[in-house]
Amino acid sequence: GILALASGCPTGGGALLGLAGFASGIGPTSARKEKPSVPFLPGYPGGEPRVMVKKGQTLTYGPGGATTKVNLNDPTLPKLDLSQLETLCDPSHRYNPSTRSLTHDEREEIRESARNTYAPNIPPLWLKHDRQVLRFAAYFKEPVHENPKENFRIRHCTIYFYLEDNTMMVTEPRIENSGIPQGTFVKRHRIPKPDGAFFMAMDLANAETITVYSRAFRIYDCDDFTREYYQHMHGVTLPPREEPPLDTFRATQMHEVDMLSQPKSREIIEGKEYNELSVGGNRKNVKLQQYLENDRRVLRFRAFWDDPTKYGARMYYTVHYYLADDTVEILERLARNSGRDPYPVFWRRSELRRNPHINPTPGMLEPESDPYKPEDMMVGSFINVYGRDIFLYDCDDSTREFYRGYMGMEQEKMEIKDPELIHVKLTHPPHTGIGDELDSLGNCMRLMQKPPRRDYGRMLREGEKSLRFEAKIVNSGSEDVNRRFVVVVFLADDAISVWEKKARNSGHAAGKFALKSRKKNTATGTWFSSKDFYLGAVVEISATPFALVGADIATIESMEERCEDYAVSNLGAILPKLAGMRAALEA
Repeated sequence: GILALASGCPTGGGALLGLAGFASGIGPTSARKEKPSVPFLPGYPGGEPRVMVKKGQTLTYGPGGATTKVNLNDPTLPKLDLSQLETLCDPSHRYNPSTRSLTHDEREEIRESARNTYAPNIPPLWLKHDRQVLRFAAYFKEPVHENPKENFRIRHCTIYFYLEDNTMMVTEPRIENSGIPQGTFVKRHRIPKPDGAFFMAMDLANAETITVYSRAFRIYDCDDFTREYYQHMHGVTLPPREEPPLDTFRATQMHEVDMLSQPKSREIIEGKEYNELSVGGNRKNVKLQQYLENDRRVLRFRAFWDDPTKYGARMYYTVHYYLADDTVEILERLARNSGRDPYPVFWRRSELRRNPHINPTPGMLEPESDPYKPEDMMVGSFINVYGRDIFLYDCDDSTREFYRGYMGMEQEKMEIKDPELIHVKLTHPPHTGIGDELDSLGNCMRLMQKPPRRDYGRMLREGEKSLRFEAKIVNSGSEDVNRRFVVVVFLADDAISVWEKKARNSGHAAGKFALKSRKKNTATGTWFSSKDFYLGAVVEISATPFALVGADIATIESMEERCEDYAVSNLGAILPKLAGMRAALEA
C-alpha cells in the first residue's frame, strides 16, 4: 500500500489518511488476438512468451558507502510502525517532561556512532573477502600426435579462485616463441562441476585433480596465503608440494640449456670474437668498470734480485702495479758510478704472467693467461720475471692504505742488509797426471818456471830411512784373498811405493804395483804422511784399498822411538785407556 499524510489542519495537528491500496485492474483491458499455431521448425518464431532470466543487481552505493540493494517486495522486511508517526504529529511531544532531552554532545556522539557502524554484523562475501584470491599451481596433459619423440606434453597453469564471488579463472604463463596460444585459458566466471553444481573453495582443497570443461587439471602446489586461509578458516591442512612430471620436450630443452651454460673452449670463444670483428663489430671492453674505478691508482714496491753468477751483485728495482688494467712496470735503481748502461726500464708496462709463453709462429693459440694480481704482490714474496726471482721487501704508504681496505691486512717493511763481499779466489787447475804435481803447479804460480823447493835438511836427516808394512787388498774379490803386498813409506819426502810379493799359482805377476811418489789421501784430500800408516789402518793407493796387517822390526822400533809423532805407538797414552779394561777383566 501507499501511505499519505494530509496536512492543513487549522489546529496544526493534521489528520492521517490511509489509502488501502489501488485496484489491480487499473486501466481498460485490451484483448490480444491469438496467433495462429506454427510448426516448431527452424526459422519459425515460437509461440511461448519470453522468460526474463536476468539476475538483478544487489550491490549499490549510498551516502554511507557500499550496501545491498533492498527489494521492497521482500516479505522479510520489517513493517513500519504508524503509531510513532501519530505521536510525532502532535507538536506537544517536544515539551514532554517525562523523558530527558539529549544534549548537543550526545547527539554528535550518536551521529558519529551511526556513521562509523555502517558495516553489517554479518558482512557479505564481497566485503568479507574483498580482493582475497586463492592461487593454485596445476598442470594438464596434452596429447601429441604424429611425433615419434613424444606422446604427450605437460602444460602448466595457474588456477585463481576469487573468494568474494566464488569465481574461478585459469591462466597459462606465456612462453616466448612457444608456438602455442597461451595466456587466459578459462575466463573468470563461476565454473560448473561435472555434476552441475559450481566449484567452491572446499572443492579445491579436497581434490587433487579437478575437471574443468572435460579437461583434467592436477593441482600440485599453492601459495602461502592459500595454505594459511584453509588452516585458519576451515582447519584443513593442505598436502605438501608435489613435483610435477617432466615431459620429453621439457627434458630435451633443459639439456640444451645445460649444454649452453657449460663453459666453452677458447677456440670457440676466439672464433666467435673473430667473426664479430670481421663483420665490423667492436672489441669488448671487459675492464671498463675497473678502469673507471682505479684510473691513476698505482701500487709501488721496492724489490731486489741477487745475481747468482760468478761476478754477480745485488740489483735493486722499483715495481709499479697499475690497478686500472692489472699491468706491471719494473724499473732498475742504479747507483752512481755503477758502470751499467743508463737504461732503467727492466720490464716495460704490460701484463706480467705466471706462465710466460712465446709463440714460435704468429697466429698460434696461446695458453690461458695467469697474470699476477694485487693479492700476489705481498711484501716478503717473490715474483718471477725473465726467470729471475725478484724479492719484494717494502712498499709506500698509499700501497699499505690500499691493502688495508682491499684485503684487510697490513703490509710489512723488511730491513734489507747488503750482503758481505766475499773475494773468490781462483783455484788451480787439476793435475793432468803427467810429471810431478808440484812441478805442474809451478807453471801456474810463475811465468818463469822454477823447480819446487825441497826440504834438504829433512832429506839429510832421514836419508834412506823408511817404514815397511805388509798389506792385503780389502775387497770382495776371491782372487785377491791370497795376494800380499809390501808398502814402503820413505821418511825423507813421504813418498810411497807398493810392491807385490810373489805367490805360486796366484795368476798375478810379482813386482812393482805403484811407483815411488807422493800419493793423495782420497778420504781427506791431503797428501799421505808417515803418521797415516800403522798396523790395522786401511789406506787407498791407486784406487785400491790396502789393510796394513804387519810390519818389520825396524819399523816398529822406529815408531816406538818417535812415539810423540806416532800416537798408536805411544805407551804412555795407551796404558791409561787400558786401565779401565783391566779392572773390568779382574772383576
